[in-house]
Amino acid sequence: MKLSKVLYESVEEIWKSYLCHPFVKQLGEGTLSPDIFRYYMIQDYLYLLEYSKVFALGVVKSKQEKLMRKFASMVHNTLNGEMNIHKIYMERLGISEQEVSEAQQSLANRSYTSYMLEVAYNGDALGILVAILSCAWSYQVIGEHHVNIPNALQHPLYGEWVKGYSSEEYRKDTEELIALTDELGKDISQNRIEELKTVFIHCSRYEYAFWDMSYKKEM
Repeated sequence: MKLSKVLYESVEEIWKSYLCHPFVKQLGEGTLSPDIFRYYMIQDYLYLLEYSKVFALGVVKSKQEKLMRKFASMVHNTLNGEMNIHKIYMERLGISEQEVSEAQQSLANRSYTSYMLEVAYNGDALGILVAILSCAWSYQVIGEHHVNIPNALQHPLYGEWVKGYSSEEYRKDTEELIALTDELGKDISQNRIEELKTVFIHCSRYEYAFWDMSYKKEM
């Protein structure tokens, strides 16, 4: 069985719970309070700054040029692609650069990114791929689920979010991460698989905590 399938099966129920969470559910239905979404966008922007550092450590820990290039491209795509989309949203929501620069990561946000950075500092390229895959893959699952909700793509505020995470481009990027994970995870020991499952489960639980934190606007 491929490593990605083992990882997915270990968190399938956790990921299903995302779709029932009020933040995720209301975003898809278009009923989420803009004020809650505003808070989420600021926290997610701060998250992506730390997420990019995890990718950067992937460059350091990689032994193959192909993998180095992939991690480097993820740093670039996050800082100059995904975060630019956030900046457009933040402009629409009246979030100034000063507000973002003065904002602090919530406890849940800081705990999540600190855990991923710990995995990256102490582990190898495969461990880093597993840590980042939970976020990337589960967002694809949510985006593709929301596409089937009537008028989700047409919503004036949330439609762009749904479109981005359900797009063909995003799907291909996620599939490439999955393929790299399976390539590096081929023929690893059962003990190593269990270690990686623990990382994947922890990151998936942190994802749920992030949705919860955002909905409650917790610091």
